[in-house]
Amino acid sequence: MAKNTTTPAPPRATTPDGFKVYCTYDEIVDIDTLKPNPENPNKHSEAQIALLANTITKTGWRNNITVSRRSGLMVKGHARREAAIKAGTKYAPVEFQDYENESTELADLVADNRIAELAVLDEEQITELLARLEANTEGIDPEITGYTAEQIREMVEKAKAKQENAAEKEAARITLQQRFLISPFTIMDARSGFWAERKKAWKALGIRSEIGRGADDDKTERGLTFAKSSQPPAAYNAKNAYEKKVGQKISWDEFTELFPEAMQQGGTSIFDPVLCEVAYRWFCPQGGSVLDPFAGGSVRGIVAALTGRHYTGVDLSARQIEANAENWEEITHESVLGAGGGYDVPAPRWINGDSTHIQELAPGQYDLLFTCPPYADLEVYSDRPEDLSNKDYPEFLALYRDIIAKAAAMLKPDSFACIVVGDIRDPKGFYRNFISDTIAAFQDAGLRLYNEAILIMAFGSLPIRAGKQFTNSRKLGKTHQNILVFCNGDPAQSAAFNQDAPEELEQDNQAFLQAGAGKLGQEHQKVLVFAKGNPEAAADAIGTPESAEDLEDMDNGRLLRELLGDDYPEE
Repeated sequence: MAKNTTTPAPPRATTPDGFKVYCTYDEIVDIDTLKPNPENPNKHSEAQIALLANTITKTGWRNNITVSRRSGLMVKGHARREAAIKAGTKYAPVEFQDYENESTELADLVADNRIAELAVLDEEQITELLARLEANTEGIDPEITGYTAEQIREMVEKAKAKQENAAEKEAARITLQQRFLISPFTIMDARSGFWAERKKAWKALGIRSEIGRGADDDKTERGLTFAKSSQPPAAYNAKNAYEKKVGQKISWDEFTELFPEAMQQGGTSIFDPVLCEVAYRWFCPQGGSVLDPFAGGSVRGIVAALTGRHYTGVDLSARQIEANAENWEEITHESVLGAGGGYDVPAPRWINGDSTHIQELAPGQYDLLFTCPPYADLEVYSDRPEDLSNKDYPEFLALYRDIIAKAAAMLKPDSFACIVVGDIRDPKGFYRNFISDTIAAFQDAGLRLYNEAILIMAFGSLPIRAGKQFTNSRKLGKTHQNILVFCNGDPAQSAAFNQDAPEELEQDNQAFLQAGAGKLGQEHQKVLVFAKGNPEAAADAIGTPESAEDLEDMDNGRLLRELLGDDYPEE
């Protein structure tokens, strides 16, 4: 905004009777000599002439009168001539213009009025300008704008009321992220700053989902055994060290036979608590019930409890169940819902047993089926005969489908099932199409696929694995969906490049392209959401916060307030 100044602006001239002239002009002439055009279609009201006369009196001439040299008639400024007479001046600044013929002169006469009529007035901007003039006129009458003082007051008061109303609505409005925790898009990025901060907040509560499947003190007699098609970094490091010592490469089968203990690790994949929040917020009503046939660690149960859901999880490992219960007792049992308190925190219920008998173990009806299944033999949890993770894929899939069917039958009408899955590879490195098998299992159980989202995970050990796996077999490290590459032969053979001979390398590159080798390494998960019955009815039962007041009574109000600070919407 330009700063107001009281420095007077010098006029270009002054009429003989004392009116200042600021506009350009060719000659100051006697008004009585001016000839209005009789064909001028515009007629001017007394009020318009009075306002314009006031402007000329108080600010001088800011626009001239245009006269045609061809005809001697006025073309522009008819209202200014009448206003000048009313203001008491006998002189006017005139610009003389040349016109080719009568038609161009008349066209300019009409256009001078018509073009102004086509302008669209920005009411918000004109009101702001008028308000500034009213407050900072430096002794100048605001009515020189053409608006009366009463009109200006009315417009300014109307604008203020509109702004106050908009401010109230803005204060009540909450962002898309606040309404749904994260934006409800099909890509979920666990690497984002907001996601990472929320994950830290959950971990700070004391969640330790990794316990129960460690090597000894963490209540597991033996560690996890990873499938040969996917090893953690520690297994790669041990294999590389042995190969360097013996001076030759060995296969994973040979390494496993020589060092079986190196294939057993104390760590395992840990479920993301923020993803739990998202699933519960989106697909389970507050105070609803959650069924988890593949419970695993404590995360899903603890997050469900602290957000007011009644969680029931079944797991085959008694030691895992014991570890989960201990972790629940270690953490706060204070709800993470609204800051006002008074919210129920139902203790999670973990049941030790085989989920092929889930209907007997956890009878009842549930609002949400939420789980993350074992990925066949990707992580082998035990050698017990009823453990799915030690089965070959056909037997695993048959048991898996049976559990899905029984758990899905326990859902209430008009409810959702949400499962976090990722594809898995067979011993030759080809995908088993586990995601499609999961979709088929739910559809055969009577549910239909409703949403599909992609969870982008942190890189983790991918940089370690990607270089080696790409060199050996052209598996691309994958953090997003989906580039599909098919192979019509042995991809490992087509990727056996000689890096030391440039000519042979070029030949091998061409052979690789012709062979079409393309094993893609996976580092993301799909979140599949199924609907039983009417999804609109389910969404209505779950509800959506529309204002800051609603948000206080919905999920995770306290955590949101702590994370957002001053950005948290107030009532």
